[in-house]
Amino acid sequence: MLSSKTLNTGATLPTNTVTVNSESMPDANGRAQAYEFLAGIFLKEPSQEILRNLQAWAAVSRDESAQALLDRIAPDDPELGSLTQEYYDLFFVPVSGRFIPPFESSILGALRQEGKKTKFGSFWGNETVEVGTLYERTEFQPESLAIFEPLRQLNLPDHIGFELSFIAYLCRLEEKQRQHGLSTNGVFRLEQEFLDKHLNRWLPLLCSDLSRIEQSGYYLYFAQLAQDVCREDAVFLSESGSITKEN
Repeated sequence: MLSSKTLNTGATLPTNTVTVNSESMPDANGRAQAYEFLAGIFLKEPSQEILRNLQAWAAVSRDESAQALLDRIAPDDPELGSLTQEYYDLFFVPVSGRFIPPFESSILGALRQEGKKTKFGSFWGNETVEVGTLYERTEFQPESLAIFEPLRQLNLPDHIGFELSFIAYLCRLEEKQRQHGLSTNGVFRLEQEFLDKHLNRWLPLLCSDLSRIEQSGYYLYFAQLAQDVCREDAVFLSESGSITKEN
């Protein structure tokens, strides 16, 4: 099952080793907290509070690569000015020279040619519409999240942070259904389908695009962690299908 470490805020992040056990159901709220924290990396500007929580998690989980990354950022950028500028340049400023749009439609629609600059796809494509429709159908409201205000104004539902938050929302819905003795079949299936059709299709491409850009490695690391968590969660959900049939 998904294993996790608890941060000071009460949120959780997965350890590097995310195991799958089809005989036991992972805690849905724990999974939700992990997705919410990962989403927050991309939905909010960097802050000292976020960095402190990440350093605590890295120490507890004994993740040496995360510790090295965070320990390098803290003394070199004490006010987080450089990391904040990186957040803007990577995800908000197309003319920055290192812009990588964190939107599913744009990443999946990109034209990538060896030796040439990547031409990203439209910010409003089929995936954007499909994801937005699914949010409406399930009453998920990304605009109600505590996020960087320009993201709220963009109103693009297929942002990485919104999609990770949506999985968290489904996990919490799953737990509510279970607590009330109701079947979790429908929400369990939605989680698996959303991971398979969306996050697990485009996160590898996002990580690849980020790896080609000169940067601190902060956002690449957490994009890769999100990719790993989504992949392992999808495996768990697939192997746990027999459990939901008993509900």
